Amino acid sequence: MKTNGSSVVPYIIVGSAVGGALGYLFGTESGRKIRQAVTRPGALNENIDDAREFVEEKAQKVTGQVRIVLDRAKASMEAGQRAFRDASEKYQRHFQKIEGKNNEIASSVHKTVDSLNKAAGSIEESILDPLYEAGALYRGIATGVRTFVSGKGRVREFQIS
Repeated sequence: MKTNGSSVVPYIIVGSAVGGALGYLFGTESGRKIRQAVTRPGALNENIDDAREFVEEKAQKVTGQVRIVLDRAKASMEAGQRAFRDASEKYQRHFQKIEGKNNEIASSVHKTVDSLNKAAGSIEESILDPLYEAGALYRGIATGVRTFVSGKGRVREFQIS
């Protein structure tokens, strides 16, 4: 906002302040009293006291409103913090339950795998080992019979002395 190299903003601010002051002097009861005080210097003390009371009253109202707004903001922040803490604790408890259930499931899976391992070992000992032995016995007998029938094997003579 520049006009011919100068800023317009200071002129707007000064114009607004002058307009506000004139509006106050000519548009309010307090402004009328100030105008009369300027034209009648004897009533100046009374008008100064009135102005002081007016300013104090308005300052108290504004301070009260600001205090109310600040109290509401503080209460809102505290409520938000409480809600955050409560939600955080709730989620932590929830995740702890999930972690506990996961641990239970993992433990159960480990126990099941151990049981299957033991069952597999038991099956191997009770079924497979005898089958392997029977298979080995069969091979031994079959090889012996083939050798006997084919006559390829050497027969040793045992002497009794």
